[in-house]
Amino acid sequence: MKFIKHLPNFLTICNALLGCFALFFLFVESFGYSNSEKYHCIILLIFIAAIFDFLDGFFAKFLNVKSNLGSQLDSFSDLISFAVVPAFLLIYYLSIHEFSLYVKLTPLIIILSSIYRLSKFNLLESSNHFKGLPTPANAMFFLGLPSLLLYLNEFVLISIVLIFSFLMISDFKFYSFKSLKNKDEKQFLFVLILLQLVIIIFSFVYDLELASLLSFMILAYVLSCFIISGINKEASSY
Repeated sequence: MKFIKHLPNFLTICNALLGCFALFFLFVESFGYSNSEKYHCIILLIFIAAIFDFLDGFFAKFLNVKSNLGSQLDSFSDLISFAVVPAFLLIYYLSIHEFSLYVKLTPLIIILSSIYRLSKFNLLESSNHFKGLPTPANAMFFLGLPSLLLYLNEFVLISIVLIFSFLMISDFKFYSFKSLKNKDEKQFLFVLILLQLVIIIFSFVYDLELASLLSFMILAYVLSCFIISGINKEASSY
C-alpha cells in the first residue's frame, strides 16, 4: 500500500525518463534508424510521456497525495520532455535543412519560456483552465513542426517560435479538459471538434504527413480558445 502513495511521483519520473530516452534517440546514431524512423520514435516517446504527465496528476488527486515534492518533480520532468526535447528536435532538423545559425538558436527560447511557464504554474491556484499555453500542448505543436520545414521560411519559423513562446508565458485563458460543464467550456469543445474535423479532411485532401497533424491540431486548440474567449468577452460587454 505504501507504493500506491508514491505512484504519482513514479509516473512523473517515468515521464522524465521517456524524455531522456527521446534525447538519447536524437543524438546517438548507433541504432541504425533513418531520420524518419528516429523522428517517429521520438514523437511516440513524448506522446507516452504526455500520458504519464496526465496520469500523475489524476492519481495525485484521486489518492489525495498531492505534495510540494510532486509539484517540483512534475515541473522538472515536463521541462525535459516538453521543452528540451522539442527544442533540440527542432534544432536538429533545422541543421539538416541548413537554415542559418540564428534560426537554429531560436528554439532555445522555447526552453526559457517553458522554465518561466512551469515556475509560474507552480505558484498558481488550481483551476479548471490554464493561464498561458500548457507546455505539453506547446511541445506537441513543435514535435509536428519538422515535417513542415520544407514549406516554411526563416521569418515564419522565428515568428512561430516567438508567438508560441509568448503564449506560454502570457495570462491568456486556455481551456482544459478537467471540466466541460459551463456554457463556454461546451462551446469550446464544439468549436475544437469542428476545427479538428476540418483539419482531418484537409490532411486527406492534401496528403499531409501524419506528424504534421500534431501542429495543426494544437493550432486548432489555440484558435478554439481565442474564439470562445473573444465571443464571451464581447457578450459580457453588452
